[in-house]
Amino acid sequence: MGENKTSLQLGKSIPETIFRLSWPTIVEQFLICMATLVDTAMVGSIGAVATAAVAINISTVWLITGCLTALSVGYSFLVSHGIGEQNEEKTAACVRQSITASFLLGLFLLLAVRLIHRPLPIWLGAEADVIGPAQSYMGIIALGFLPQSMAVVLSAVFRSAGNTRLPLMANLISNCLNMAGNFLLIYPSRSLHLFGHDISMWGAGLGVTGAAISTSASQLILACLLLWLIFHANTPAKITVQGNYRFRPEHVHTMLHIAIPVLLERVTLCLGQIALTATISGLGTVALAAHYLTNQTEGLLYLPAYGFAYTATTLIGQAMGARDRQLTQKFAYSISVIGSITIIVLCIPVFLFARPIISLFSSDVAVVDAAVLPLQLAAAFEVFFSYSIIASGIFRGAGDVKFPLLVSLVGMWGIRIGLVYLVVKILHFSVGGVWLAIGIDSFIRAVLCVFRVKGGKWLSSWTM
Repeated sequence: MGENKTSLQLGKSIPETIFRLSWPTIVEQFLICMATLVDTAMVGSIGAVATAAVAINISTVWLITGCLTALSVGYSFLVSHGIGEQNEEKTAACVRQSITASFLLGLFLLLAVRLIHRPLPIWLGAEADVIGPAQSYMGIIALGFLPQSMAVVLSAVFRSAGNTRLPLMANLISNCLNMAGNFLLIYPSRSLHLFGHDISMWGAGLGVTGAAISTSASQLILACLLLWLIFHANTPAKITVQGNYRFRPEHVHTMLHIAIPVLLERVTLCLGQIALTATISGLGTVALAAHYLTNQTEGLLYLPAYGFAYTATTLIGQAMGARDRQLTQKFAYSISVIGSITIIVLCIPVFLFARPIISLFSSDVAVVDAAVLPLQLAAAFEVFFSYSIIASGIFRGAGDVKFPLLVSLVGMWGIRIGLVYLVVKILHFSVGGVWLAIGIDSFIRAVLCVFRVKGGKWLSSWTM
């Protein structure tokens, strides 16, 4: 069948539809994560100062990514509902407005960060030798915020139209170019020994600055690819270049209704992670390193949850746009079950082989010993945290954005940080106790989400 068919018109079974939409998004998230890890490794190979120059800016980048995600969720909701209603005029209008909004937000972020990128590392307490590279890195990364904003929003628009393969292919091309750019721009000219021969390889030797140039350039290429596709690819979100790109008040109101709680949720999580790290740092270097490695490894485990969450937002949004309450419920329950089973299957080998997995990331025996139990606890509780992510995708597709925000506020600030403070400062547990506290918080969040999904109140969050 033609790719311009909506997800509800493809005639597939519900599980087949879910897997068809989910797997490209899961692979896309995995590739983005791996590209980030390779990026980090390349920068780290040139010294601690380079790593610190990137690390000092990471909390700012997280906050900016939260802004872009919030905007993308808002327009994903509008486009998926427009497609579900089979209202081509509304869908096209929302896609064009998403381009305008992402351009303006990206331009604002670019100008704002360029304005503060020099004092920023000083405000964040960077060491004297880190300040210069950190300023250079953030100043160039800021130039990529405009195309990155458009790329994030357009990727979400394609997913909301039921086409997850195009963003996957575009991101794959962009990530490959980014890694190639890193290889050429970070390192100086050198001789590589390949297949028994010495090969002279040109390199710019720009260090952290080269990494920033490569990242920003790859974001520009990604945005151009997605813009070309939105005008030419045969999807329900396809538009013509000619048209009205101005905002419509009713669409902006709906977008903000969805986007603002999502933004507040991301800010809550970001600030919570910073507070959590500050508390854990008192346990010492080994414990902090063990927590960091567990956190990095766990991040790979819940990547599929985001794939299922994006799929949930698309399918729930289209089903609600089509005013099909029964299909909406079937999608919600099926995604919940399929997503949870997938996470459990992935976590079993991680639980069983925690030590060799952690050993891949550290040769320090003390750090590996300290990280084994935390990783096992993370794997054991992962299904609960992942389900809260999947459920958030269900709720957002239905316009129920306040409940995920409430769960994040209560979970992060009312439970997680409180429990971590208890086990670290009062009970004097090590990092294993920290991850037990995190697991308890994840379990409580999952229970709240299960009751919300089963109760069906989220179905009345938006007019069907």
